[in-house]
Amino acid sequence: MAVRVATYALARPAPYFIERGALQTIQAPIRHGSSGALVEPDSGTVTIVRPDGTNLVSGVAVSITSSIAGYALTPATSEALGEGWEVRWTLTIGGTVYPTYRQAAYLVEYVPPNVISVLDLYTRVPELQHRIPQSQDATTRGGSGEGWQVQIDEAYYDLLRRLLDDGRKPWLIREVTGYRNWLLIRALQMCVSAISFGADSSWAEQAKGLFFEMKRVEATFRIQYSDESANMRRGGSPTFRLAPVGRPL
Repeated sequence: MAVRVATYALARPAPYFIERGALQTIQAPIRHGSSGALVEPDSGTVTIVRPDGTNLVSGVAVSITSSIAGYALTPATSEALGEGWEVRWTLTIGGTVYPTYRQAAYLVEYVPPNVISVLDLYTRVPELQHRIPQSQDATTRGGSGEGWQVQIDEAYYDLLRRLLDDGRKPWLIREVTGYRNWLLIRALQMCVSAISFGADSSWAEQAKGLFFEMKRVEATFRIQYSDESANMRRGGSPTFRLAPVGRPL
């Protein structure tokens, strides 16, 4: 069956972490399904729903900056921290109002920012500036011009998912120690994996080295929670899953 309208996707592969009491801008980057390019909405509104079903923000107009819909907000310090929040974007693209894009959200005490830039990548692996994939290279005809920012962003989303994976309460995080090194190595891993190379290539050695480097930085990754002692730091590894003793029959 033919699709009635063009297919667009919300390019937000992780829940929103909304910081209580802080001015911030949440964004809805929209990509065209066939090309993957960012699409500039004509207009739109955003609604932010509390866990109890009431609205923190209700149908407020969004701003469009560099093809991305966004909304600036400062949640009151009286708002309850926790899960169960939801962000709903209703956007008009090419004159057509698209079904609401919904994404889960958490109201949190602290959001660790993305602190990695392209310069950090080039400082560690200078050769990367000459190996940007054709589809991401601004100097290549038809390239999106995004450079390695795609991989940097995805590494950051990986960090947010990691903060959710261990089953604790990410809305009570006060500090994340060692996450800059984790972000850098994860972004480098994604950059190297986007390069085509053979088993005997120097890039294969680079990938191997980054694998072991990630093991090292994971050992220094620590999280401090506001409901625990100020002297306590928890490891940031995902939860261990235990199996019964003995071999399966």
